[in-house]
Amino acid sequence: MAVIDLRSDFLSHSSDAMAAAARDAAQSRHFGLREDPWQRKLEARIAGLLGQEDALIFPTCTMANTVALLLHTAPGETVVTQHDAHVLVSEANAGAALGGVRMTTVDVEGALPPLPSWERAVGIEPDAQRSRVALAVVENTHMRAGGIALPANYVDDVITLVRARGCALHLDGSRIFYAASALGTTPARLASAFDTVSVSLNKTFGAPIGAALAASAVYIDRALVLRQRLGGGLRPIGAAAAATLAGLDDLAHIAQCNALAARLASGLAGLPCIAPQAPAEPTNIVLAQVLLPWTAAAVCDALAADDILALPMGAEHIRMVTYRGITAQEIEQVIERFGELLRRPPR
Repeated sequence: MAVIDLRSDFLSHSSDAMAAAARDAAQSRHFGLREDPWQRKLEARIAGLLGQEDALIFPTCTMANTVALLLHTAPGETVVTQHDAHVLVSEANAGAALGGVRMTTVDVEGALPPLPSWERAVGIEPDAQRSRVALAVVENTHMRAGGIALPANYVDDVITLVRARGCALHLDGSRIFYAASALGTTPARLASAFDTVSVSLNKTFGAPIGAALAASAVYIDRALVLRQRLGGGLRPIGAAAAATLAGLDDLAHIAQCNALAARLASGLAGLPCIAPQAPAEPTNIVLAQVLLPWTAAAVCDALAADDILALPMGAEHIRMVTYRGITAQEIEQVIERFGELLRRPPR
């Protein structure tokens, strides 16, 4: 059996059209940081899809998020986000290390923190002892909450109360295309009201360019300088930009990936010793709690022996992610193997 790797949608397959576009643009060579015509076309397309004025490509979404933090804050100021948000737990504390900002969270855990918890978090009045809350970061989809897509009306309400407190807003929209598909809306509907928006391109499209930041032209001009300070200028970029642009023409696989994840979650739900989360608006992530006598590491090790790769997240949880290249047959094989494994005690 070939390896079935569900650890991340970083592993998304590129399409034949993307490979052809890369070949056509292979000789595109330009010196300036935004000179390449394929890059400019790609950035304009991303900006349009996200309802923003301009966009800038980045090697990774982590770098795009870091630049957003630097754009909106001064050293000593505070950033508020959800519990277990990517900017808080998976980016090496870049905001503090590079920007000198304090990262904090809303005071209620859960997939959709109630609005009063957001209001309390951003409503702290600065004084001689407490720093100003300068920025709120919203992650959609929220990966560690089971890949939940935050509903548009909920996000609208968060934006309204944050704006009323004079804070800037950044959307970590790494998987925003999956969220839009799950909610039956467009990425622009979920992203256009934010000051800045980051989006992964490799996760969703298997693109050779990792990410982009979308915002106003003024913010993007400043982001270009900050990206250069971090060493994020990509050159030559024509072939990669052309391939990524072609990937944006094919969105059909996104709904299919969400459906495969839903099938995986439902298949696991009836098995012993595992409890997949069931967010109201699921996307392409399945986060499952492993119950005693199993541990997440033991389950993942046993699966790996049968060429199925999943990601342990702490002692009790496993993450599995669907993406372009994963088939319905493979998902059925994974469910079957889980059933065989969990119906016997661990070794």
